[in-house]
Amino acid sequence: MDYTEAKKIKAELEAALDVASKTLNAIPGVGSGAMGLTPDAVKFSTEYRVAKTAYEKAFKNMRAFNGWFTKTFKKEYLAERRERQKRMEEAGAAFLASQKENGQ
Repeated sequence: MDYTEAKKIKAELEAALDVASKTLNAIPGVGSGAMGLTPDAVKFSTEYRVAKTAYEKAFKNMRAFNGWFTKTFKKEYLAERRERQKRMEEAGAAFLASQKENGQ
């Protein structure tokens, strides 16, 4: 497996985790208790348990994949990160230059 394929799998796992999180948080009563906690009555519902199990499974898969991904593709990931940071710095410098030109 190469870096591009691994990134596609990573994106799929992130999407699955996002869906599981939204499903869990969409259950009425989640986070409605004191200090944002979920009441026990909601936690013991079948709907909550199924959604919580799906979320935990998606999180476990994402965590395991990230451990492998960051070790296997460390060089590629860091190079991509540096390139993204460089582009952001260039965009920021261009924005500041345009603001100076406009007298702002």
